[in-house]
Amino acid sequence: MLIGRFKLTTVKFKDLAPIVLVMLLLFVSIACANMLIPSYAAIRQEFNIPEALIAIPDAFFVLISAFFALLWGYWADKIDRGKVLLAGAFSWTLGMLLTAFSTSYLMLIISRVSSGAGLGCVLPVGYSIISDAIPAEERSGWFGTLAILSSISNGAGQGLSSFLGPMLTWRFPFLLLSGISVIVIILLFFVKIPQRGAGEDELLDLVELDLEYSYRISKEDLGAIVKKKTNLYLIIQGFFSIIPGTVLVYFITSMLVTDFFNDIPNEIQLQTATIFAGMIGVGYILGNAVFARLGDILFRKNKKNRARLATLCLILSIPFAIILLLSLQPISTNKLNIAYPIPPDSIPTDQLWAYIFRTIGAIFVAYPTYIIFFIFALIASMLGAGPVANRNAVMIDVNMPEHKGTAASFFKLSEQISKGVTLLISFTLISLLGSIFNMIFITIFFWFPAAILWFFASRNVEKDMNQKAMILSERKQISLIDHIFELEIQIDRAIQKVQDSKYYILIDNEKFSRLLRDAIIIFKFCEREGESRSITNIEEKAHIMKLRTLLFLQETNKIYRQLNEEDLSPSEKEQLQEGLKQISLRISEGEKSTYGMIQTYYEDAYLKILEARLNRKNHIIRGLGKILEAISIYERVKYLLNERIETVKEKNDLSEEDSLVLQKEQELLDKCLKSLRATIKLKEEIENAFEQLRVKGVDKIDLLKISELTQEFNVDLYDVIVDTFRSDNKTKNVLIEVLNNIDNIFIEYDKWREVDLKVF
Repeated sequence: MLIGRFKLTTVKFKDLAPIVLVMLLLFVSIACANMLIPSYAAIRQEFNIPEALIAIPDAFFVLISAFFALLWGYWADKIDRGKVLLAGAFSWTLGMLLTAFSTSYLMLIISRVSSGAGLGCVLPVGYSIISDAIPAEERSGWFGTLAILSSISNGAGQGLSSFLGPMLTWRFPFLLLSGISVIVIILLFFVKIPQRGAGEDELLDLVELDLEYSYRISKEDLGAIVKKKTNLYLIIQGFFSIIPGTVLVYFITSMLVTDFFNDIPNEIQLQTATIFAGMIGVGYILGNAVFARLGDILFRKNKKNRARLATLCLILSIPFAIILLLSLQPISTNKLNIAYPIPPDSIPTDQLWAYIFRTIGAIFVAYPTYIIFFIFALIASMLGAGPVANRNAVMIDVNMPEHKGTAASFFKLSEQISKGVTLLISFTLISLLGSIFNMIFITIFFWFPAAILWFFASRNVEKDMNQKAMILSERKQISLIDHIFELEIQIDRAIQKVQDSKYYILIDNEKFSRLLRDAIIIFKFCEREGESRSITNIEEKAHIMKLRTLLFLQETNKIYRQLNEEDLSPSEKEQLQEGLKQISLRISEGEKSTYGMIQTYYEDAYLKILEARLNRKNHIIRGLGKILEAISIYERVKYLLNERIETVKEKNDLSEEDSLVLQKEQELLDKCLKSLRATIKLKEEIENAFEQLRVKGVDKIDLLKISELTQEFNVDLYDVIVDTFRSDNKTKNVLIEVLNNIDNIFIEYDKWREVDLKVF
């Protein structure tokens, strides 16, 4: 996107729609998160509950969102992220509607739980989707923008409650936002979610070739995500760094109202306090804009710089936050020189805003320390935004594409648990510390351990990024190879059609021609794919096979037309028939498909078993080696057949020939699986026999030496055992007993296979 000559982003215009919609969804959901705060007094009065319980619904909201973030994040990395996002958005939209229609305190808690479950989805899944739509060098900027929107949405949510709530009841803002979210959900049905891994430099080749990054998270990956040092440090620091922000967001307005602005008329008291609290939010917005862009600039110079910047910002924010708190003073209306209406008279509704702005101006004049408050609030909140602007970019930088949602949810889990616990014990802390002011002052120091953890993260981030880049590069190569293999399977299937056509060339010219036409269509497809994706060998092979098949088709069509002529003599017909036979012969001499090779592999595996059976009399240890080779071949045959079968099944409509080939391949796969299971059982039984020998005092190494002697002198193993252990009847009898058991195991093998040697 360009404005004049200034390039704002390298993200393509078509990719902006999902980013904008997801960011809008995040905006609405975050606004919903804090919308109850300004209405605490009205809710407490309506439901007649004590002050100590008023934060419980929000505490449950936060804790439930933390728990569900982990579940949603995992499933977003495992299945379709778009569907997961829609499910989560629906959940919190339903929760907002229930909140708006809550008739009791219990229903309010239940509705906030539902909203929290949905919010737990929207945050990690939204971050995962956005990260795949933007390049690495722009991540701080975009996530900084997202943090700005989050801050604005926090303010918007509280602003709606503060200003619309008193006029239209505290329920109306929830109805309004639920309506907006429904519109966004509908629009999401019509946009394409970015491909997983599209934002990774190492996977750009796959994106350009329109190939899917197919890796998905597994349960085993969860431990690896947490053990990655950068993740671990950021997850733990999230627990500490969220505490000061939570206390400021939830209690700064209440503190100003109760401790500093309590002399201001009630009609404008809450609004005035909200605006002063919003001054902190302004700095937070500026900080995200500045430090996000700075993080991107520094990242281009050194991959560690985002984490270093976050460390520095957190350390510096502590003294500035302390000074902003110390600059607050209780306000006396007598010093403001404003003629407020004397109770029982109240400020007219149409003059509320005029009185609010006059009050704010008078405070700055009468109490100059509030100028210091404003300046240090801006600087402290700007510095506090530094880690927020860069943390998501850092986590995306070090995590695999299929781990992004889960990694974000681990971080969110840490934050939300800390936030929920802080809210749950907030009134206890206020009682213990004496005031909201003291609680806010103490919690500021939690930024210090968070800064230390950021420092540790900065020492590991480059190593984790390099490890991720190496794995992605390897996976890219594997994906490209897999795609080439798929195209080769398609070519092979077309070759099989050409080979099958020779059986019909003399008896069914229509079926013969249809098989060749189908093959030509496949060759053309593979040729186009090879050309568009610069796979030269595929393109050339498909092109040559296409020309050969076209030649066969043209030659036979010419002969078929001549055979349909009525005035042909018997000798002429015989000559034309001979021409068809020659074409059939040329087809037979042409390239063979790998399907026949797979059949040969399958039979070769059984030959290994036969060889093992014969070797048991001379070299039983080597026989076990042949069994292991057979297992390896059966595994390979299974893999090849599965690849071929999956390719055919992806087609919507299968031709008669494709159905027949699929049936043959499925039958061979079934036989292969039975043989594989039987051969594995054979291996296990023989290994158990060796274990019995070991238990009875005959080591496998001794048996190997005896086997080598039998092979060297070409004598029967039983004779060697009798001669060698003539004086040791116990060992001799043990060996003969176990070897007889092995004979019986081989005899049972064919029953386990449940198939004959002759397969075709």
